[in-house]
Amino acid sequence: MEKTLVKTAIYSFIISFSALFVLVDRTGTSEDVNGMHSGWEIPYPDFLFKILEYSITITFIMVIIVSLIKWFKKLKILN
Repeated sequence: MEKTLVKTAIYSFIISFSALFVLVDRTGTSEDVNGMHSGWEIPYPDFLFKILEYSITITFIMVIIVSLIKWFKKLKILN
């Protein structure tokens, strides 16, 4: 079971980090009350820390889900 959880953690972290790096936009625009638009951009260190935080959160969620699935399968076999 530990082997499965470690593989799940590693693969979910790598996949989520890669996907978020490609899919999350680090630029944007905002509009004020007068209708003026201004652009903003997240610096790379902040962007990478944000993606790292999201990836770790996704990894924890995936490990919990897989461990619950394994636990329910184990309970079903015992009954």
